[in-house]
Amino acid sequence: MIEESESKVKVIHLASTELDRLVGGIPISSMNLLEGENDTGKSVLAQDIVWGALTSGFTVRYITSEMTAPALVSQMESLSWNVRIFYIKGDLKITALHVKGLNWDEGMARYFLTVISNFIKNKGSADVIVFDSLTYFATKSSPEDLLNFLSKLRNYVDERRSTVIVTVHPFAFDGNQLIRIRSICDGHIIMRIKTLPSNEIVRSLEILKLRGASKASDNSATFKVIPDMGIKVLPYTAVKA
Repeated sequence: MIEESESKVKVIHLASTELDRLVGGIPISSMNLLEGENDTGKSVLAQDIVWGALTSGFTVRYITSEMTAPALVSQMESLSWNVRIFYIKGDLKITALHVKGLNWDEGMARYFLTVISNFIKNKGSADVIVFDSLTYFATKSSPEDLLNFLSKLRNYVDERRSTVIVTVHPFAFDGNQLIRIRSICDGHIIMRIKTLPSNEIVRSLEILKLRGASKASDNSATFKVIPDMGIKVLPYTAVKA
């Protein structure tokens, strides 16, 4: 599931072959932002990328502030991505951050971001690192602390040739801050909830940039998340019907 483009950039292919054909893969050594409101499919897309990375022989560190390690493994298995063997072998390492119930303030947020940054650099390194989600920390952090954290991730990508995926909710940032965050990243994908003419609720994604990817056939896609299957891209005729 890895190939080299004409510029010799290695690419992680997504688990969904239909979506992979549209997106063009996620470049190795890149920092990528998955942005969207609740239930737009950010975590599912991140997990799709994780499965593609694992089956290509890459190691993955999945940092989650939203679920436990067993819950994440079970969720991925429910979508046909049988990650348990990779988890047991240690190719997939899950770091669950228990952020609820703490007495949060700016100092606590700064402490957490510093600990996470040092952990990734010294003990938690991997070929692919997913941070799902940054939103909770963003709402508690100062703009300077958050941008400093993301700049450290950017430096980590450049130094270690790793790939980083960060999921965020746009409501957690003001306009100027979000613009600066987007500029740090090589890839930026916006995800939305969409209502079809048939009144069916589906999800969509739009690729605003993806430096180093194979040439994508399109910059947008509409999809459904189907149990025991994962991501199913809807054909143009179904979307317009």
